[in-house]
Amino acid sequence: MSARVFRYPGPALRSAYALGVLGMAIGFGPLLIARPAALFRWALAAIGLLFLVYFARTIIRQLTWIELDEEGLGVRGPLGVDIRWDDVRAVRLNYFSTRPDRSGGWMECIVQGPRRSIRIESTLEDFADLVRASTREARDLELRIQHRRIWVAHRNSVAARRSRLPCRYFFTSYRSATMPLL
Repeated sequence: MSARVFRYPGPALRSAYALGVLGMAIGFGPLLIARPAALFRWALAAIGLLFLVYFARTIIRQLTWIELDEEGLGVRGPLGVDIRWDDVRAVRLNYFSTRPDRSGGWMECIVQGPRRSIRIESTLEDFADLVRASTREARDLELRIQHRRIWVAHRNSVAARRSRLPCRYFFTSYRSATMPLL
């Protein structure tokens, strides 16, 4: 089997770039145009820096691709890492919900190696294929596979009061239990 290459798609990157530029404009714009009070200067600078880091993270994501082959999983780009299938310690699939009814959100797959881990978001092209291959390899190695659903809502929201769930709700199920998760 030749290596399959996965990249983050252009539309997802463009929206992340737009959000980064908008956030930097909101944070740094008033600092360049006006002279706000010291407290507001610090708050706006913090907002601008936060979105500058988000923008830099988007640049790194654009320069990164993921390779999947029979030997393992590799990330190529500025922050590259390789994890051989024999060295995989855990595969974790997280679902982060953005709505009280848990209908919207995104997923993240974490493949954990002995020293480093690879985090892959669901905006990646063919994310389901990559997760399927990772969990298949983990099952072959008899690792525990952890599925986690995380629901984040405001404590006082109507949905949180109706469902009587805490602010964060974790659902975890394990498959095989021959190797502990780290």
